[in-house]
Amino acid sequence: MTIILLSSILLHITFLDIIIKFIVGILTSLVFILVVLRILKPRIKISNSICHKEDKEGNKFYFFKIVNKSIYDAYSVEFELHRKTPYIVDKTKVNHNIDKIELSKCSTYSIPRSKKKTGYGEHAVLIRTYEDLSKDINTENLEYVLFVSSKHGLSNLTSVTTMSFENSEIFHEGNFKFGTNIGTC
Repeated sequence: MTIILLSSILLHITFLDIIIKFIVGILTSLVFILVVLRILKPRIKISNSICHKEDKEGNKFYFFKIVNKSIYDAYSVEFELHRKTPYIVDKTKVNHNIDKIELSKCSTYSIPRSKKKTGYGEHAVLIRTYEDLSKDINTENLEYVLFVSSKHGLSNLTSVTTMSFENSEIFHEGNFKFGTNIGTC
């Protein structure tokens, strides 16, 4: 009788031990995966300003600065700029017309990782458009939205970064600062 009771207690302890180890294993795997996904996901920053200049022919162009702040290269990087114009539906609901604006470059194979070297700026990219963004930027509720989609090379994790531009205070004549700094000169 005592042998049966003892074996039943050991079986119960062993079964409980297996369940605890299983739950702990699942939780540690989940934490590990979340940490790895957070580290591998590309970190792209977009400047909240738009600079403008004139080219050699006198045509005015506007440009945006995008910086890869990841510890890895960002691959399959795509850029899209949209004009969002609101309109009213059924007298109470608001929807948006979304018009794509042509950019000088819609994609690039990769943006190198950020390095802590003086004079290194390959992790920053400037994208431009010749469309006049300043003519209707102060229209009520109109906004320009820049989308940057990028992937990690090994895991193929995708990151989509957006920046909205809503009024004329975002325009600056001149250039952006060099390297990681997304401010203007």
